[in-house]
Amino acid sequence: MAKVDAIRLSSELGIDLVQAALRLRREGAPGETDYDTCLRLIADEGRNRRRRPPEQSQA
Repeated sequence: MAKVDAIRLSSELGIDLVQAALRLRREGAPGETDYDTCLRLIADEGRNRRRRPPEQSQA
């Protein structure tokens, strides 16, 4: 059964559930819970999306 944090990360970032579970495992800091890792990854992705310039549409 998938972990709730992996499901949430998958939903928020629009990635596959397996990718989300692997990312939680790979990017978790020592002593950090899966929940904390999940929230940090979602926040980091939100910051990265705001920093990117808007994509230019080619008409």
